[in-house]
Amino acid sequence: MLKDFDIVTTEETMNRHQIQIKFFESEEAFTDIVGTEGYFYVHKGDLHLEGDLILDMDKSDPMPDGRPAAGFAVIGNLTVDGGILNETGDYGPALYVAGNVTCRNFLIGGSPVRVEGDIRVEEVILLHYNHGWMQCDGTFTAPVMIVDDYHLMSFRKDISQFYYNDRDSHMPEENQCGESEDGDPVIADNLRRLLNNPLTTEFEEIIRDLGAGESVLQPQDRTSEYWRNKVRRNWRDLKRVPMEMRTANFCEEAMTYYIGALEYFPPGTITPELAKTATERDGKALRYLPPELITRELCYIAAKTGGILKLDIPERFYEHALLCQVIQKTDWQMEHVPMAFMTEDMMVLYVKSGRGAWLDRYCQQAGISKQRVLERVIADDIKYVENVFNWHLSASTYAYAKQRYDGKPEYADVWNNFQERFARKIARVSPSS
Repeated sequence: MLKDFDIVTTEETMNRHQIQIKFFESEEAFTDIVGTEGYFYVHKGDLHLEGDLILDMDKSDPMPDGRPAAGFAVIGNLTVDGGILNETGDYGPALYVAGNVTCRNFLIGGSPVRVEGDIRVEEVILLHYNHGWMQCDGTFTAPVMIVDDYHLMSFRKDISQFYYNDRDSHMPEENQCGESEDGDPVIADNLRRLLNNPLTTEFEEIIRDLGAGESVLQPQDRTSEYWRNKVRRNWRDLKRVPMEMRTANFCEEAMTYYIGALEYFPPGTITPELAKTATERDGKALRYLPPELITRELCYIAAKTGGILKLDIPERFYEHALLCQVIQKTDWQMEHVPMAFMTEDMMVLYVKSGRGAWLDRYCQQAGISKQRVLERVIADDIKYVENVFNWHLSASTYAYAKQRYDGKPEYADVWNNFQERFARKIARVSPSS
């Protein structure tokens, strides 16, 4: 496909075709965002491409300088049998077309686009994410047009079936897309009725399909193997697999990609045995399990395998031993421990397990002596002196550690090592040492 283009330096493309004044609000903006180095794919005259034109940099061939193309310039009309596809919202090569654009689907994210003619699309125009910029001097024509948090210059449109633009106050109210009561993104019913998969509910899902070169409107015969490949690429697509294809083996395979696939298991398929297996793999499994399957035993397993307080481990199971186990695994979760469970023993464990970064605050809130906590940490084992010297060194903690370990032959090597490593800090807090 790219054989139809000449590879031309960006500087020469600017000189010949003045692309620097075709994009953005100023030449300076073009220079800042696209740059003046690198290369463009350039075609003079009308161009007809089979398949898709991919504008994602991670899918493009390297240019002579080893970098992705800075952009594409077609000095004529551009016809693409498949889609013009830029799935990445953050960035992409620039696209300039001096004439009209005709394609099946038009998906644009971070690629800046300037089309001086019309854009005619057989199925869907989808412009997504606020890093993008586009100007079309002609008219957008398509059955479906979606503009989601995207900077589109003033334009004309002829959209026959569904139009959504969150920055257009004249958009039909019934086409409004937003969030469910649970905060999940939800597309309008008017759009869902047009899609070939009734389980599609988010723009991100449409973007994934279009980015893969698929149709989202035309009826499709999707096999189990199609869905396996789809879920391998993104486990969230288990949500859109027809229920009759979500067999136990299929779902458990999806769970190996990410534990969150549990959320989309068919009702009644998560057994106590599966719940335990999943929790042993990843403590975050608890957030996706039916509440009646979460037990005290599973909470203790989750504490060892990355479960998070509040999000995963329900408060009804909180007890001192469980919370200590969580803190020992991930000390930052101390912020989620209710005040009633904050004891001196837990504070000691907190310092032993990591930095104990917020020890001052927690001790003050719980009415616990910080000095007493640090002395207990120091006294428990000389290896914990490192934690204290790293994050809580003071004249009093140094004096206590020196009294406990200095001059004792069995600790000499380790103590002398601490003395050397922390010499500057010790000199600041205890100049006479």
